[in-house]
Amino acid sequence: MKRAFLVSAAVGTALLLSACGAEATPSADGTVLDPDAPVSISVAETAGIPSAFLSYGVQQGFFEAEGLDVSVDTSAGGAAAIPGLISGGLHLAGSNNVSALLAASKGLPVSIVAPGTFASATPGEDFSAVLVAPGSTIAEPADLAGKTIAVNTLENIGDISITASLEAQGIDASGISFVEIAFPEMLPALERGQIDAAWEIEPFVTLGLNGGNRPILWPYVEAHPGLMIGSFVATHDYIEQNPAVIDAFRRGVAATAKSVTDNPDAFRAALPELAKVDPAVAETMTLPIWKADVDINSLTYTAEQMEEQGVISTPLDIGAIVAD
Repeated sequence: MKRAFLVSAAVGTALLLSACGAEATPSADGTVLDPDAPVSISVAETAGIPSAFLSYGVQQGFFEAEGLDVSVDTSAGGAAAIPGLISGGLHLAGSNNVSALLAASKGLPVSIVAPGTFASATPGEDFSAVLVAPGSTIAEPADLAGKTIAVNTLENIGDISITASLEAQGIDASGISFVEIAFPEMLPALERGQIDAAWEIEPFVTLGLNGGNRPILWPYVEAHPGLMIGSFVATHDYIEQNPAVIDAFRRGVAATAKSVTDNPDAFRAALPELAKVDPAVAETMTLPIWKADVDINSLTYTAEQMEEQGVISTPLDIGAIVAD
């Protein structure tokens, strides 16, 4: 399998709290922040639906109620955002779990503090799928063997979940060639015949289906139903120095998750503004699932797959990577 490491050894392990503002102070008692004097924090999250979730929580006032003034920055993913934590330019970052675990395995001082997106438990009803063109001869998962599949980032949650889901069905994935293409560019590449299949997430799954493309694999679900895909991470120093901020952020995430779960239509209505999603697509696309608590079982499974697939060489202590 053709892959390339994403977390560079050149990324230093020292946390630099610079003058750009990557410093926050909890309230005097160290546990409760004052909503009338909110702490400003900068949080990066993957562009699209994940960042829209965080922006929705800000819009609805869930973080403000906890004493936080959250500035949402968008990123290409965890591999791009984690260096911002290490340099001190960010306070927290949303990441897929592979990037977070890979960073920890490299000795970077980061820990998981809150959950991000979750997959569903039902194939055909998830926000991620491998799509093929209407006229493709690929008719079932076994036909993906030896083919070229686009993923947004190499050696990450896309190729790892695809490999795991195929191998769970007894399909040899060793001959697959994964190529790196940004999500918005995958469908055009598929149409031009540059790739055999495209691993997409929403809203691109719905856009692809509307264009006649066919789903062949639902990798998250078929690898591990209900898999926790993402998480929010922070540096060890920031967590230790700002426990009230971390706790307030967790409560804001939990409140946003509950709001989206209880009233998904309101979240869908906000997506055209927050994620530049066409209103018709926003109404029909499959949303990720968000929850209040980190799923240790998902992280353990992901770490095991990373080791089995040669992304990491030694087992990870998940308990040590998840912050209390």
